[in-house]
Amino acid sequence: MTLKINPDHIDFVLVEPMHPGNVGSAARALKTMGFANLVLVNPCDYQNSEARALAHASEEVLLGARVCTSLAQALEGSHWVVATTQRRREFQFPFYTPPQLCEKMVPMSREYRISLVFGRERTGLTNEEIQLCHAITTIPAKVTNPSLNLSQAVMLYAYALYNSVYEPSNRFRWDPAPYSETEAVYQHLLRSMQRTGFVPLDNWDKFLMRFRRVFSRAYPENRDVQLMHKIFQAFEYKLNDLEGRLAARENSSPKTEGE
Repeated sequence: MTLKINPDHIDFVLVEPMHPGNVGSAARALKTMGFANLVLVNPCDYQNSEARALAHASEEVLLGARVCTSLAQALEGSHWVVATTQRRREFQFPFYTPPQLCEKMVPMSREYRISLVFGRERTGLTNEEIQLCHAITTIPAKVTNPSLNLSQAVMLYAYALYNSVYEPSNRFRWDPAPYSETEAVYQHLLRSMQRTGFVPLDNWDKFLMRFRRVFSRAYPENRDVQLMHKIFQAFEYKLNDLEGRLAARENSSPKTEGE
């Protein structure tokens, strides 16, 4: 059976777009390729006359955009999040070219929600924003420092997804954990490690980024998330037991005169 992308499960997330024309053009690109889920994080005035003019015949996508105050809010409900960035080596997250990304997204989109995140026109995504994602993707280009217009990048990915097909090769059923659940794992890890007295060599943000990179490569399922929580809970149980024993020992120790 040949599968095509499920457009209802694909969110195109634009982080702090500066130019209304880019938002309007992006809306038009999405409508042309059969997509409608436009998500805007702290956008410019995306409903002005310039944006509406460039969103010709696509006003319902533009005016129906979901507006959020943070990227974390925009990603709520997503199961897999991919950042578009040129900074591949810096983060060493799982990396996909557009064709490779489409091959991954088509079967996943049948049941699960995916967010494709685009950065600011001038500065792209911050380190912190990229760390919220599970993988990264880049549009290969000939020049050393490629720079595509935001709406052009949206159009290229929308076109690639629309034209992609997938031939299932096995019956394995993947049950990916939602974005919110994987984030809960990272916070549980942080709490557990801090309770043990562990101190990272650099700082906690970099420590968590390395764990995110490892965990993201595994494409964690719901059962993987549950397993990680059970491991951390076992740590916490032992810590609670140890703290209780130490407290009992201190309370039972004979007091010397003057105490």
